[in-house]
Order: sequence, then C-alpha cells, then structure tokens
Amino acid sequence: METAVFDILQKVVDNQKQGITFVLATIVEGVEKTPGRSGFKLIAYEDKTSEGTVGGGKLERMVLDKCEEIFITKENAFLEFELTETSEGIGMMCGGNAKVYLEYFPPTKKVYIFGAGHLCRSIVPIFNSIGLYCIVLDNREEYGNKDRIPLAKEVYAVDYIEFLKKFNPEENDSIVIFTHGHTYDFDILDKLCEKNVQLKYIGMIGSKIKAADAINRIKEKRYPGALIDKVHAPIGLNIGKTTTQEIAIAITAEILAVYNDITEIKSLSGK
Repeated sequence: METAVFDILQKVVDNQKQGITFVLATIVEGVEKTPGRSGFKLIAYEDKTSEGTVGGGKLERMVLDKCEEIFITKENAFLEFELTETSEGIGMMCGGNAKVYLEYFPPTKKVYIFGAGHLCRSIVPIFNSIGLYCIVLDNREEYGNKDRIPLAKEVYAVDYIEFLKKFNPEENDSIVIFTHGHTYDFDILDKLCEKNVQLKYIGMIGSKIKAADAINRIKEKRYPGALIDKVHAPIGLNIGKTTTQEIAIAITAEILAVYNDITEIKSLSGK
C-alpha cells in the first residue's frame, strides 16, 4: 500500500502541473475492521473516473458520490462513516468507523515568466501568495536555475524560441515577458502571436512607445487569431510605479483583475 499511496501523491503533483481539476480523498482515521486504513488515498475526476482507493465497497461509492457534489460546490468536506448494518451504519458488515477528508483542487493557474532577473525575483513570492504556479525561463545558465529563484515551482535555462516551438499552454495559463535588457521581448511575443496560443493573460514590459511599436509591427504580419489584441503592454496597472517591487505589485494586480474577470482595468500606459 505504501507504493500505491506514493503513486497517488505523485499524481497529485502531476495533476497540478497539468492544470487538472480533481478531488483528493484521504482516510484520516480507520478504526477496527474498516477496509480502508488511515492514509489510504483516492483521486476523483470530473469525468467520474478515479484512481487509488479508500477501501472499496459501499464506503468508496459514497465517497465518490460526495466528490461529484464537491465538483459543483468547490468546497472541501469531512465525512464520518459507521461501517455496520445497524440503523446508524451505511450497510456494511465489516464494522468499525472511518473518517475521510475530501479536498478540492481547482485548475492550476500557471504563469510562465520569461526572464529571471531582479523583477522575477520580486514577483515570484507575490505570485505564490495568490496561488499562481510559477515556471521561470531564462536563456542564461547562471540565471535559469533553482538556486537563483528557489520559490519558483520550475526553473529552466532554455533558448526562448526553441522552447516556444513546442509550447502548448492551457487556456487558464498566463505569460509575463521581461527578458534581460528587453533583448528578446519582441521575439517572444512575435512567436506567441504566430502560434496564436490561447492564454488567460499575456503581458510584456516596456515603455509606451516601445510597446506600441512592437504591437504595430506584429499586427502588420497579420497572424491568424487575435492574441495581439489581448496583450497588456506596457504591463501592469497604473499605480505610479517607481521600484522593482512596485512594478511586481502592479503586474500582480493586473493579472488578478483578469482572472477575476474585471473588464475596466487601467494599465501603466493609462489605457
């Protein structure tokens, strides 16, 4: 059973990386002859499939039924069962009691950060605090590593364009672009628009003039789709920014507004 539990825990991590919605059920207390011992785990999905176990039988069926409710309510639950055939039991002969905790995991909001400089180091802790899953990318080995950005979930030293050739984000994902010296900002945005990826949010740092120039140059290429019209550039809400930390807060506020479906937001450009 230890191997099975380990596999389920690994699946929890994998599901979050992939942005999959699921409910994790855990036996937190199994007394006497319950088929599900403390620590048994089960993952339930919205399509009614599952993996792992909390002991099988009627107990597991009732847990799965509750998981279906949780996909609607999106609220965690704590259940107690008496596994007997008495009037207080659930119709099982094994006896004992079981307590099960069900935890809802919503779709993961992943944010891909292009550039691991000072702004990245300031913004990752803030992103973490609002539940964003941070993936940092930099084309410099000395910057694209976990030692420099330890709070990011994933950090890679990669060639930006080579990475984007295989890039296939989820619609709930976001991208922020602020590479070193803005050297690769346009190339990254251009490639994303060429691929017409579907994103929740995309923002690129830069002055009003540089941002407008970049957007106009890409519009002239007439790529399919309308990703360029969704780009927030200059990135971030207008909060009178002056420091790296303040810019990080402005960007975070703008992303939150988009995720919360606030339509009337004002960027650093004053739009």
